[in-house]
Amino acid sequence: LFRSAKKKGNPKITHSLNSHDKDTNSSRNIRAVRKLFLSGEKFTAKEINELVGFNDARKVISDLRHKEGMNILDIRLADSCKLYWLAEKGGAFG
Repeated sequence: LFRSAKKKGNPKITHSLNSHDKDTNSSRNIRAVRKLFLSGEKFTAKEINELVGFNDARKVISDLRHKEGMNILDIRLADSCKLYWLAEKGGAFG
């Protein structure tokens, strides 16, 4: 009388693999953005997205600031974009 539903794959394993891929990509993105800032250059979020090849620069900047303690400064430009850079040691505004 009861029909058992066929299960396709194991959703827990699929989810686990997808989470791992996201973690790996996230770590790779964070490393790439950290390297950009350590170069001493200044970037807009749009430039970072283009250079690194993803679309989440502001999230990564926030993570670098709050989770890793990087002193990333910013200023709003006339076109409403923000320019980001890593403060020099001693807190000088580059």
